[in-house]
Amino acid sequence: MRLIFLALLFASLAANHVEATSVSYLYGKKFRDDLGYRPNKTTLTIENFSLWEYGTVFFFYDITEPMHRDQGPKYWSNQFYGSIAPTFSLTKMTGKSWSKGFVKDVSLRTEMENGSGNGYADFQNYFYGLQYDLAVPGFDFFSFNTVVRDNPKVKGVGFQMGMFWQATWDYGRWKRFKFTGFLATSPWNGNSNRWGSNNHTGAFNSLDKHGRFLTTQPQFLWDIGYGWTGKPNRIETGIEYAHFVHRFQFANKNESVPQVMVKISY
Repeated sequence: MRLIFLALLFASLAANHVEATSVSYLYGKKFRDDLGYRPNKTTLTIENFSLWEYGTVFFFYDITEPMHRDQGPKYWSNQFYGSIAPTFSLTKMTGKSWSKGFVKDVSLRTEMENGSGNGYADFQNYFYGLQYDLAVPGFDFFSFNTVVRDNPKVKGVGFQMGMFWQATWDYGRWKRFKFTGFLATSPWNGNSNRWGSNNHTGAFNSLDKHGRFLTTQPQFLWDIGYGWTGKPNRIETGIEYAHFVHRFQFANKNESVPQVMVKISY
């Protein structure tokens, strides 16, 4: 399956037509101090979204504390987390409409993510499933997905649900706002016997019993660049609210932290 993912990824990248890239700077206080990063944390996020003939490709990469040089044992700077997710529209691939009711389209969704964890618990996951593009009044886009989660270090596979959205309100040159974000959650992941006994030893002995987690990071942004230049979606500033339940799937490692942010897109 991983070779199939790579083949699909290369096919989608080779056929890219339209793309947008952004770089965001985020800063928040009162994070946990037992997950490898400092309570006052800086994150640099790079994102790219592109359209291709049969779907989309979304890529992002988070770098934690890019300017610090902590090398343990408690804090680890330059942690990273990212993913790349090609989708394949069934409407575009088959030439037949998959629209029904409030469902605008259905796509095959693949994704690969990896991260450095907290300095020692690095991880890599593969996802395969379906994405549903929904017509939700007032939103620029709203998508929901159901995927199988395949972790090479876990016996069996799990199930994950996710959604991402964006709504824009334009009341004039200095009054353009955006509400965007995502949510991902897994009620169960892999072998119900504590993910399989091989995952509850050493660095992984504090994982949630069933691999459950919830992550959501909604953002409320003010398009300040539109006021300055008259060009929308170039320079935005606002707040991201980071909420995690069982972060990195470690049991009871929960966080809820607002972060100030600046986002530059081109």
